Amino acid sequence: MKQSTEELKNEITNSDTLESWSEDKKDSLDEVTLAEYLKRMLEIHNTSKMTVITQAQLDTTYGYQIFQGKKHPSRDILLKLAFGFPLTVDETNHLLYYGNVGSLYPRVKRDAYIMFALHQKYTVIQTNEYLYTHNERTLSI
Repeated sequence: MKQSTEELKNEITNSDTLESWSEDKKDSLDEVTLAEYLKRMLEIHNTSKMTVITQAQLDTTYGYQIFQGKKHPSRDILLKLAFGFPLTVDETNHLLYYGNVGSLYPRVKRDAYIMFALHQKYTVIQTNEYLYTHNERTLSI
């Protein structure tokens, strides 16, 4: 049975050594790759890679390489993919987690605007216009 994240954190911080820890905790560790998470989101949202890539305003070849796990995209590129699905804020934070780029944080002004845009199901273009009108850096092109 998987332990909670808090329980795992406590074990890690209270241990003298972690030599055998990861072997013992295989069931509790999350080993999903970014490509696997994207595949799962395609199934859940009943959409295609091409649709997401197009709506994310990404180069087709680069987009497919991300879905295949051959490229490690930036945070902004992952955010564009989130809008391409579109994903919920929670799904987006998971996407950012699996991309190892840091989740959206509501106390960061730009992140708050992005969270709002995700919730409103804005497109990438609408989001960039929204960010621009609020003097925030747009999602990279």
